Amino acid sequence: MITISRRQLLVGTAASAILAATGLPVLAQQDVQRGGTIVRADVLAADSLDPHLASARSGSMSLVFDSLFSYRLKEGTTDQFELGFALATAYEETGEKAARLTIRPDVKFHDGSALTADVVKWNLERARDHEKSSVKVAVAELAGVTVVDDHTLDLEFETPQPLFTLTMTPGNATNVFIVSREAAEAAGDDAFGRKPVGSGPYMVENWLVDDRLELTAFAGHWESGLDGKALPYADKFVVRLMPDQSVAALELRAGNVHIIDPLDQDLDSLAAAGIQIYAVPGTETGQPSFYISSKADAETPFAHDVRLRQALQHAVDRESMAAALTFGRGQAHYYWGWYPGVPGYDESLPRYEYNPEKARQLLTEAGHADGVALTVKVINRPKDLQPLEIMQAMLGEVGITLNIETMDRTPWVESGRTGNFEALSHGNTALVDPLFRRETMTGSDANWAGYSNPEVDALWEEASRTGDESARAEIYKKIQVILHDDAYHFIAFRAPKMLALASGLSGVDSGYNLRYARLA
Repeated sequence: MITISRRQLLVGTAASAILAATGLPVLAQQDVQRGGTIVRADVLAADSLDPHLASARSGSMSLVFDSLFSYRLKEGTTDQFELGFALATAYEETGEKAARLTIRPDVKFHDGSALTADVVKWNLERARDHEKSSVKVAVAELAGVTVVDDHTLDLEFETPQPLFTLTMTPGNATNVFIVSREAAEAAGDDAFGRKPVGSGPYMVENWLVDDRLELTAFAGHWESGLDGKALPYADKFVVRLMPDQSVAALELRAGNVHIIDPLDQDLDSLAAAGIQIYAVPGTETGQPSFYISSKADAETPFAHDVRLRQALQHAVDRESMAAALTFGRGQAHYYWGWYPGVPGYDESLPRYEYNPEKARQLLTEAGHADGVALTVKVINRPKDLQPLEIMQAMLGEVGITLNIETMDRTPWVESGRTGNFEALSHGNTALVDPLFRRETMTGSDANWAGYSNPEVDALWEEASRTGDESARAEIYKKIQVILHDDAYHFIAFRAPKMLALASGLSGVDSGYNLRYARLA
């Protein structure tokens, strides 16, 4: 394995050659507890279990499916992650826009079908070409895939892809998990989305929509645990939908839940009760991730007058909001989409300071001295709603009436995807590199705001061809200056992602590596 920090990246042919020469670590075998059922409380309802098509992707995906590469916390550290192999066993850049990928032999899917280079080719092309793909941004630059033999593929890209290996890890929210081609084609998209087939350590046993996902151990998994035996450690893994975290906390105290992911409240009382409170390294979340429609035909005046958007930015006291909502673990944040440690984050860049008088002045200049209204759509859950309620009061002080329209997740997603909103709000999470999602690039699936700026698009394109991280960071700074000037995006505070873990649970380093969890 190559040891890199959370924010460092493997780039260039030399790094790829090193990666090609390394493999999974050889660890001394340990005696570990096996068996039992692990239960995770989740706040996010799933619309599908198909990792290529689901719009709501949680850490549970990596329980059922494998990635080409892994990204795990280095043993004995708290902030060092390792990029290594999973279904891939070698990766070598053979040209500026070409690479050879070698696939692990003797891997079986849950249905007994074999992992081959042809299956990986099909997965990559499905993720790129399917009209409903939610992960196509990860392979948008993949021009062609050629099968060399049963376990070797040659990849051709439209542009240099210095982050491809890191992109294909579960640490990337748009990672392409590998599924059984045979099962997907036999079932069809809808049926496969209800009971998909992967090669991960757990198999889907039963899915009760909007209630729970029940998984059972897959005896034929290829990866070994600390004791030298095949993963997983537990016999079963259950994911229960619990949008009300007070209920989840009670269940955790009672021993009926082992993981709350993410944890947004009740930190002190849970810690006092002996519950493990874990801040996941490098996973800060920003709230509210608020953006205003930029559509040319949008009815709200905020879409057409930058002075109104700037007034909103100046009207919010980010420091007070952070203090009120983060249990002392967060702080004010000004740079939408960028966080400390992320390439391009720079607190010397321009930002909107709290200045209610300036906000009122801008409203007057825009012809709205008597006030103006804006409606924001948000999913009806506390972590998304509470910041808006505080923001509503602050905006009201300067003459902006913020109307909050709460929705279930499915219609909220539909509103976002169709551009049917004046403003939209949820949360925003730190990425290893912003290139993963390109959240402000025209046409990106992660561009919920529908924001479009040709100059920003050109900078994203330049960044995608830039292997040197420091050079890419300078490009990102230019993007942030433009976003600041356009002022469509707003964020108020950041805080690390927190997990609550039962006292007898171990092996968890992040929300996407839960396959290594084990009970005492």
